[in-house]
Amino acid sequence: MVGTLAYYENQQRELLETIISHLPLDNSSIIANTRSLFGLLRSAIILNASVKCRTILEKKIGSQLEKATLDDLLIPSYSYLNETLYDIDVVERLLGKFLENEAVYSSSLMVVGKLIDGVLGEVASDGNLKPEKFYKLASLLPYQARLYDDGLYRAIDIYLKAHAWILEAEKEKICSVMDCRKLTLEGCTHAAQNERLPLRAVIQVLFLEQLQIRQAISKTLLTAVTEEDGGDERVGEGEVVDVGRWEKTLRENQMLRLDIDTMRTRVNQLERECLYLKKVVKKIVKVSLSEAKDGSGKWSINKKLGCKFSTQVCDSHQAKMIDRKSRRIISA
Repeated sequence: MVGTLAYYENQQRELLETIISHLPLDNSSIIANTRSLFGLLRSAIILNASVKCRTILEKKIGSQLEKATLDDLLIPSYSYLNETLYDIDVVERLLGKFLENEAVYSSSLMVVGKLIDGVLGEVASDGNLKPEKFYKLASLLPYQARLYDDGLYRAIDIYLKAHAWILEAEKEKICSVMDCRKLTLEGCTHAAQNERLPLRAVIQVLFLEQLQIRQAISKTLLTAVTEEDGGDERVGEGEVVDVGRWEKTLRENQMLRLDIDTMRTRVNQLERECLYLKKVVKKIVKVSLSEAKDGSGKWSINKKLGCKFSTQVCDSHQAKMIDRKSRRIISA
């Protein structure tokens, strides 16, 4: 029975490899349905087809990846070697084949960017997805592939929620893929209140939000001043420039940059102090546990921390009564 199944499986594999080998690589000679190509790719993975066979399919799909859907890219992991629910390696290879094409239009690139952000949002909740895998797939897309980073921020938020155990450095690396300047007002507001984001990312969002507000206010004031004041300088046709207002805006932006640098320095100092305090607490706990095991003396927490307190706070205050008739104080 096992031999029969292996025989039929070999036949199916050979037939599939023959069909794929006759597929032309150029899109001009044949109009292939993208869903059908993804079906062939899944069959090739299940039947463990040759690497050459799968490479042909991946190159064919990658050349027209903008026609794919989110369901097409969510390919389950059929191999026991993959710990994740979906095969992320296949998505990375397909995206690489797509980016190899020099004739990629900006519209197609943005469509693929939305698809990849959708994939990231779906796989982010997988507990077995390593931080480096998530970071690699998110960083493969070029800067111009995303008009807004709200989709990427949503995927990062889901990943940080499902992987609260990862290190702070890994969180910062993942958040570095996101450009806070490309967040919408809604995304920026949510990110500023998100406790799962690392402190650096939250501070960056807050200052960029403040900068946007200041720029919007400056533009509003500039428009109001130019409408009321007729003595402004004109540059070209239809352009009105208030030199004094622009200089004030530039000074405000420079002060804001100084504030950001100062805040970053303070954040670094707080992080170093936090690490030092963690080391001190660990050392105290270690000493307490060792003393509890060998019974070598009973140290109080005051001695460990170098504090000196009296055992009885009120020893120096004796109980006293007042004689109402003579108004004298009588010690008890």
